[in-house]
Amino acid sequence: MIHAYNELYLNKAMHTLGDMFQYAICNCRYKGNEVLDLFINTKIAVFFESGDPKYVAGCSGQELFCDILKKANKPYPPATLRFFLNKTPEYWCGWILAYYQWFYNTSFKEIQQKLKYNELYELYPTLHEVDMTKAIEVIRKRISIPTKLQTFRKSKGLSQAQLALLSGVSLRSIQMYEQRFKDINKASGDTLRALAKILLCSIEEIFE
Repeated sequence: MIHAYNELYLNKAMHTLGDMFQYAICNCRYKGNEVLDLFINTKIAVFFESGDPKYVAGCSGQELFCDILKKANKPYPPATLRFFLNKTPEYWCGWILAYYQWFYNTSFKEIQQKLKYNELYELYPTLHEVDMTKAIEVIRKRISIPTKLQTFRKSKGLSQAQLALLSGVSLRSIQMYEQRFKDINKASGDTLRALAKILLCSIEEIFE
């Protein structure tokens, strides 16, 4: 497989994009989808995904976001910078996005068309501690072939948390079923009936 750019830049690129999302969302109070939109619409994403050294290795996440704001004619954020002892879920989203884009040599725009930031954020609890190659494999499946459970849930306008609350099935289990870490075909009868009742479908319709 031909990757997006030289692997020598990859580690720095992942940290830069992770820091950028963490800074933009946690410090500047932008929404995740808004940050991704600005990144793509200012065309800076195009330079980043081609391995332009200025962006993947020559600036910090904060500098990258400030450049995005400048090109978008947005006001600069306040100078106050919050520091975090641990990497946040927002950081992970940028970090894994950079790796996914590099590995599959695709564009951020193409990724965004099939996977919104908030959907990526939902993957954090189950994917942030697994091997990167496993994580991007799950993301690729999520992009290309959503599970039937996910399809029915979204058709009803429910978040994973809302489905968990209404059905009594744990949020963790729903996440695992939708990300194919657990086989829904092997779920207990009580679990399947509870999900089907809320989704207004038959048990067979949510089988894979």
